[in-house]
Amino acid sequence: MTSFWSVASILGAQPFEDPVEEDPLVWFSEQWWTPWVVLVVCMGAGLWMIRSLLHHRGRDHQARRAAVASGMEYRSEDGYGLSKVAFRHMARGDGRGWTANHVVTLTSRDGARVHAFDVRSWTEFAVNENAQGEKTMRRARPGEGRASDRIMRRHQGATRSAAMAPLPIHAPQLVIGRENLASKVFAAATRLDLDLESEMFNRTYHVIGEDRAFARAVLDARMIDLMVSTEGKITFEFLGRWLLLHAEQIEPELLPGLARLADEMRQVVAAPVIERWGRTPVV
Repeated sequence: MTSFWSVASILGAQPFEDPVEEDPLVWFSEQWWTPWVVLVVCMGAGLWMIRSLLHHRGRDHQARRAAVASGMEYRSEDGYGLSKVAFRHMARGDGRGWTANHVVTLTSRDGARVHAFDVRSWTEFAVNENAQGEKTMRRARPGEGRASDRIMRRHQGATRSAAMAPLPIHAPQLVIGRENLASKVFAAATRLDLDLESEMFNRTYHVIGEDRAFARAVLDARMIDLMVSTEGKITFEFLGRWLLLHAEQIEPELLPGLARLADEMRQVVAAPVIERWGRTPVV
């Protein structure tokens, strides 16, 4: 009996073969224009890195000059332990945190130190490599790591600006954020929103807090006027002995002004609030 392959060979036909997929990387490496594409990409990446470095150095110089001109102290990096505070706006814990740089420090009349700075959030990832050289990466969480893990920290999100001022009280957490559709839905669902007497304030901000009595007491007319004067560009948070002002990144020349605003807000905390929520030492 003549086989199919015998008949195929007699007729001059070739046996069927499985198609071989061409490796895209091999195809790319064989093109005449490949070196030029690689060169352009490398140049673009290099220019971006140079621009970022120059921007950082330029901002550092500008912030330092603004601080000195305003009679304030300056540090390129956080030397005060600011990032230890776990604000709601800047999460900390469970492999997350934030860093402060370009720190402008105002020393108030009563000796309190108020800081304005740039802030970036970061997340930690655990990188592991197996025997075959294959790497895996996952969120680093306490208690879930392996001895062979290498922890890598990645900054995420845009750089923002903030100020921290010490309070003469120990405040329950209170967040005053910009009003929008999402915040209205959240407030309606959780019943945490707080309407105050100022219509401008109510249109601009939503208030979320653990203690309604504290919110009503601390948000008096003077405090509300200062908040409304920012036209919704800044959000605020009271937590423990700290007041946080948080905004999109501002020009380095404006960091001293942000520190002054935080200091002024710290000083208008009313006496009844201090009496009820306790006095804390100035730091």
